[in-house]
Order: sequence, then structure tokens, then C-alpha cells
Amino acid sequence: MSWELIPGGQEPGRGPARRFPWGVPLALGVVTALLGLTLLIWPFFAGSRILAFLIGAALIGNGLAAIVGSRGRGFSTPAAVLFIVLGVVAIAFPELTVSLLVGFVAATMLFIGVLWLAIAVRMRQGIHWIFVALPAVLIVLGVAALLWPSLALILAAFAAGLLTTLIGGSLIWAAVSLRRGER
Repeated sequence: MSWELIPGGQEPGRGPARRFPWGVPLALGVVTALLGLTLLIWPFFAGSRILAFLIGAALIGNGLAAIVGSRGRGFSTPAAVLFIVLGVVAIAFPELTVSLLVGFVAATMLFIGVLWLAIAVRMRQGIHWIFVALPAVLIVLGVAALLWPSLALILAAFAAGLLTTLIGGSLIWAAVSLRRGER
């Protein structure tokens, strides 16, 4: 006598369990690893092009979604058209897009660092050194990104390339493991 409610351990209403296609993570892993290696080998060129493309694609996608969602009502259609135009400009002029983005991130780092430091100074009592050190690091990095935006982009692209290469490698490893498990 078996204690299984469903013979064979299957869920009710389902046929036999299907195997996950190992080719999907393999293809994604190869593309991801190549993208990461591209960022590692040519961090400034690839970083600026990829980043500008992603920003432009996001703007175009949001614009198209707003047009489809609004169906011609209200002010969303002009805003959607503006998003699409800005997306095309972002893709067409990647250097401008990336320089504006790096400037925005640097200004944001400065603002958050100064605000955080002002809060830490106001606290005075029981303040831990980390509440002064972290905002100081943010301020220094923000100033450095404003002074040397290309260096900031290169470092960000290199870090993203390293992470992307590792993710691609793990996807390839998972695909190979799935393939071995099929046999």
C-alpha cells in the first residue's frame, strides 16, 4: 500500500513533468557574458552606447505605453510623444545622454551626502563615525564624478561589466548542469 495521494508524485490534472529547456539559459548566458566582456574590454564606448540605448528604449517604451493606455484622452498623449522624441534623441546622441546622466547622478550624490551630513551634525549626541564617513564618501564621489565624468562612467561600466560577466557565467554553468541532469 502506498501513502501517495497521487501516484507517481504528479500534480492532479497535469501530465508527466517536462524538463526545463537547457538551451534557453545557455543562450542568455552567452549573450550576457559577451555583453559583460564588452563592458570590460571597452568600458567607456560600450558603457555609453549601452546605457544610452537602454535609457532611450525605456523612454520610447513608456511613451508607447502611455499612448496605448490613454487612447487620446487628456494630456498624456503630448507627454507620450515627448517621451518618444526624448528616447530617439537619447539613442541618437549617446554622449549627451550619458553626460547628462552622470551629471544628474553626481548632483544627486552631492545632495544626499550634504543632507545626510547635515542631519548627522544636528544629531551631535551619540553619533557614530559611520554617519559622518558615509556622507563624506558620497560628497567626494559626487565631486569626483562632476570633475571627471568619463572616469566615473568607466568605473561604473567596468563594475557593471564584471557583474554582468559573472551573471552570464552562472547562467552558462546552470545550463550545462541542466544538460548533464537530462542524461
